[in-house]
Amino acid sequence: TWHNSRGATSRLDYILASPSVTFKTASLTPRWYSDHLVLEASASINAPAVGRGYWKLNVQVLEEAEFLSLFRDHFAAWRGCKDGYVSPAAWWEHVKEWTRALITHYCRRRKAERLGRVRDVERQLKREYADRNNGGELDLVRVQALKDELRVLHERSAAALLFHARMQQAEEDERCTASFFQRVRQAREERCFTSLRDSEGHTCSDPARMMEVAQEFYRKLFNKRTTDFDVGEQFIKHLKVCLPSTARDSLEAPFTLAELTGVLGKMNRRKVPGLDGLPVEFYSTFWDVLGPEIVEVAEDVHRQGLLTESMRSGALSLLYKKGDPTDLANWRPLTMLCVDVKIFAKALTERLKKAMSLLVHGDQTCGVPGRSATWNLHLIRDAISWVEDRNVPLALVSLDQEKAFDRVDHRFLERVLIKLGFGPFFMRWFQTLYAGVGSRVSINGHLSELVPQVSGVRQGCPLSPLLYALYIEPLAAAIRAHPEIDGLPLPGGGGAVVKLAQYADDTTLFVCSDQSLRHALDMVRSFGEASGAALNLGKSVAKYFGCWRHRRDIAGGLALSDGPLKILGVHFTSEGAARVNWAERLALARKKLGLWKSRSLSFLGKVLALKADVLPSLLYLAHVYPMPRSMRRGLTKDVFNLVWGGKYEYVRREVMYLGKDKGGRDVPDFPLKLDCLFFAQLCARLAAPPEHPHQYFIRLWLSWPLRKVVRTWSNSGPKAETLPEHFDHMVRWSKSLPAGLRPESLAKHRLLYKTVLEARGTRAVVGLEEDTWSRVQPKGLDNRLQDLNWRCIHGKLPVRDVLYRHGLTRHPRCPRPNCAEEETLRHVFWDCGYARDVWGKVADLCRTLDPQFQLTYNKVTWGWPQDTRPSFAPRMWELVSITKKHLWNARTSLIQKGTRLDTWGLIRKAAAAAAAAAPPPPPPPPPTTTTPPSIGCLQLA
Repeated sequence: TWHNSRGATSRLDYILASPSVTFKTASLTPRWYSDHLVLEASASINAPAVGRGYWKLNVQVLEEAEFLSLFRDHFAAWRGCKDGYVSPAAWWEHVKEWTRALITHYCRRRKAERLGRVRDVERQLKREYADRNNGGELDLVRVQALKDELRVLHERSAAALLFHARMQQAEEDERCTASFFQRVRQAREERCFTSLRDSEGHTCSDPARMMEVAQEFYRKLFNKRTTDFDVGEQFIKHLKVCLPSTARDSLEAPFTLAELTGVLGKMNRRKVPGLDGLPVEFYSTFWDVLGPEIVEVAEDVHRQGLLTESMRSGALSLLYKKGDPTDLANWRPLTMLCVDVKIFAKALTERLKKAMSLLVHGDQTCGVPGRSATWNLHLIRDAISWVEDRNVPLALVSLDQEKAFDRVDHRFLERVLIKLGFGPFFMRWFQTLYAGVGSRVSINGHLSELVPQVSGVRQGCPLSPLLYALYIEPLAAAIRAHPEIDGLPLPGGGGAVVKLAQYADDTTLFVCSDQSLRHALDMVRSFGEASGAALNLGKSVAKYFGCWRHRRDIAGGLALSDGPLKILGVHFTSEGAARVNWAERLALARKKLGLWKSRSLSFLGKVLALKADVLPSLLYLAHVYPMPRSMRRGLTKDVFNLVWGGKYEYVRREVMYLGKDKGGRDVPDFPLKLDCLFFAQLCARLAAPPEHPHQYFIRLWLSWPLRKVVRTWSNSGPKAETLPEHFDHMVRWSKSLPAGLRPESLAKHRLLYKTVLEARGTRAVVGLEEDTWSRVQPKGLDNRLQDLNWRCIHGKLPVRDVLYRHGLTRHPRCPRPNCAEEETLRHVFWDCGYARDVWGKVADLCRTLDPQFQLTYNKVTWGWPQDTRPSFAPRMWELVSITKKHLWNARTSLIQKGTRLDTWGLIRKAAAAAAAAAPPPPPPPPPTTTTPPSIGCLQLA
């Protein structure tokens, strides 16, 4: 509704549609219960037909006591039928079918009940308004109660919509703004296929034909390939390690209930389930009854060597990468597996992780606990700085394996596992997990026929990254052992050289001669003949550094990079790499900040968004390069534009960085946070014994400036006098750290950040009791109420007294009629006659609990001191906070819209809000029944 300063109002209604929407008919119809007209329109949308996909459990039903009791009763009956099946696995397969039927029946009934209740409440509301139109009096209390119930019913439906759209609210009372729907629409568009190109280069848009093209593509990709056994043996012989007996024994033990329980606790929630539709939340809810059965099923499928049909079948969800979207090679296939088989795979993964460091060389940083992809990035960064400083030749070659995970040959991988010393139990599980498996390709919500998977490891299985690291290890071992591949000498390494760095299928070669490059590429091609792998020459890129930086020729048919070389998401150049990377990363951060700014969030909600979404997008790069100083002020400004909504910053930034319990809002100090992260991980690597080549470069440049961090410092190793820009920045920054920090503290970035922040000595409000902040912002109080109480203590609300002193209003007087006092913060919340009338009614309500209760301005502002706090103080403080919120809203509405709300109206609103915020009563016990289950093994067998 539009208003002007003269009190005129007008309702402007628009319906905006994208060009793909075509309206066929439209009509306006009057309705007796409203002065508005109802618009009825029919439209057609020019978009691909999208199917419903496969069934997935709505996890909201897991919160309903009635369903929990219903399922347990049915499961007890189903367990009694187990003896009638040939195996526990066959019985379990039927149980999942029965579970789906039970849940579907229950949800349909609950939906019908909910819709019926919505219609009933709407009829009652219409009846109330009809009585008023006929001369009766409107029962405001009853109307408000009906509206509240209707709101709860609709919010439940909205929550289900958000869940199915894979969206999540940052705060409970956040509204679904345009950014919500923009993200939903964007996510759907990224997964939507409008056309595909077949193997002959013809483009098709017919849904049936697109499905055929997808099936043909993945059937060919997952098919068995011809490999050379003898060439494979030449690579496998380079594996010189073998599992020790202790590690082998830990991999050979049968699964236990305690082990699978721990595995389930580590699995991520809110993930798309497999074709059975049962997510991790379902297993967690009923694990006390499902756990023993799952252990028995695991033993059964391991004994048979074959998974059940639902375990063998996956849903292939395609994730667009880059390039031509009509080419399926530019989509990453993720296999949605059933949770039961993922539990088995995750258990094997947790066991194998403990042995990976014994089997995989330090050059490979994927799948090995304690190693990080950033180690490879540090190595590349520092190798470039070293050769540029010494003017020696270096070529970095980024190799791209075409469809790396999907081309793994199972026979070659099995021979690698045997060579490494894996026992029969693990080998049996590996064969079981890939015996007779297949996937159904999902195209626009429609599933294809089952595509057999004879090769490849499934992307989406927790075991796949570890298996691939073992599969690619023979190639790395052969390159390391090849005498004609020289590699880059490591300073202080005693003659050691680095020839490659790997993270799963991302391989980077370090070569210092053309002959080395040719030999390395020959090794890669031979490995493809042995294992089914294929080098994608079109995406494999090389770049020269050092004295080779001006070369333009390249051997082996590789592409030569003219600009930065991108490896693992980071750009590398001879100089200026930090600025190139941070410009790209900050552009993404600003986009995120813009999206969050369009959402209606409290201060605390915005801080959560900063910590959970914006800051993590910067942490990866912060491990590699510190942010240039010229870019820091702009980032900080953008952060506080989000925090304050682009308006005036009423509280100093130094105070905003403080924690809630110290009078701040816990806003992250981004430059300080990122500097602490970069510095702390350097200290950690400097203090640790050498286990990766990048540590030799860190010791070369930092062992003298940061010698207090090195546990066993020695002056015998090489030391560099001139530091690269990224290290020079950190050495200078470290000189500003508080004195007396222990070396252990320097290596922990969270502790370092907290220490530096406290060393600033910032105080929010001088002289205020320390526990005041936690008293006015108790845990469980609505975020917006916490924000209001916090601003009241700081005195940072835009009252007219403040605005007048800044020249932003014509006078400082209270806007209420018959009140000529200056509008200060105390006046709004206490001294004004309107406020005193409101607080008098609130005090009368409280005296029903405590006849001696007295309400003062100090209590309204700072809460109750600990020694005088009544037993009902938490609920009372919530009511006081809600009343303060409505007092401020009433004052704002009076100024902006001229709306006058009487004190009883405000009290009713505050009481309704307090009632809505109260914890719900415990649900009634489910009705007992002696009738047999309506859905069970007899009906569905």
